[in-house]
Amino acid sequence: MKKKPTIFFLVTCLLFVSVAIKAQQITGDIKTFIQQTIDSAYQKEKVPGIFVAILNDANRNYFSTGFANPDTEKKFDSTTVFEIGSITKTFTAYILMAVLNEKNIPDTASIINYLPDSVQKNKNLQGISFLSLMNHTSGLPRLPNNLKIKNVRQPYENYSENDLYAYLKTCIPKPDGKSNYSNLGAGLGGVLAERIAGITYAQLLDKYIFLPFKMVTEANSVASSNNNSQGYYAKDDKTPFWNMNVLAPAGGLKCSGSEMLSYLQNLCFPQTAISKQIIDELTTQTVSINNNIAVGRGWHILLKKDEQPVYWHNGGTYGFSTFCAFVKDSSKAVMVVINQTGKNAISDLMGITILKRMLSEK
Repeated sequence: MKKKPTIFFLVTCLLFVSVAIKAQQITGDIKTFIQQTIDSAYQKEKVPGIFVAILNDANRNYFSTGFANPDTEKKFDSTTVFEIGSITKTFTAYILMAVLNEKNIPDTASIINYLPDSVQKNKNLQGISFLSLMNHTSGLPRLPNNLKIKNVRQPYENYSENDLYAYLKTCIPKPDGKSNYSNLGAGLGGVLAERIAGITYAQLLDKYIFLPFKMVTEANSVASSNNNSQGYYAKDDKTPFWNMNVLAPAGGLKCSGSEMLSYLQNLCFPQTAISKQIIDELTTQTVSINNNIAVGRGWHILLKKDEQPVYWHNGGTYGFSTFCAFVKDSSKAVMVVINQTGKNAISDLMGITILKRMLSEK
């Protein structure tokens, strides 16, 4: 499997953000800045298309260049559906915290008692807490070693719940006190939320996020639309949306720009006391990567002295490179989509540069 960039790549990008903003010297308002920024990246990188959605105070704006579907020359708009990849993990962390809070289960509790009896026999799992799944300190590997790929473009589609439990029966986690990114751990977090709540992951999303955040107007789980973007593995090499099966909580969501701005807006300004409590928990630092990057629950945190923390996550599938970020209590948020894999270096830097520009124009 193609390995996507880790969160550490963004650290290097961030060192050059202020330089990049000054170097571009794009005059005019934020809209001009964003459009010229993505037009420049599109010309340089030769990608199929780039889409940016921003929340700037009470205003939503959408920008695009290139095509969501080059074959039909269809452009991105606010309703175009794309894979958000690992940004899904932030949704999973939210619903897991919501379920745990409702059941009065601390996230520091061991997961072992909430697994099937046959899996509980593996006492090596005793040290894994719900928190460690959300901040990647569980010691579980990035992917399970019994993941057998039959279709290289659908690496997860045949990995079932039974396969997951078979792996957990014998696995030996290797925690080292550091945050080591794990798709397996995040997927397991979603499965545990299902088991504790007694409803499916899709139903959990509807109950705790999609409907209360008004991301959708009627119950549905993963977005489906006739306005799908076409993802690309490489130039002129189209690839389908992933079916992630049991690991869907780690990266299986498909959303539109409008839906993602509704999500981010609710994170900036929670609409209920319960939601605020969950978001405060998700955005509390739990482990430090270095002086600039920390990890909360699901979210990564960009820290800079005398500035508000920026909460961010990126995502990569075989067709899309994505990035989103927000600043609490500010109504400032950004979503970046490139419909080609392996372009996180571009989407990450573009996203954080745009957000920093918005914050500088207070």
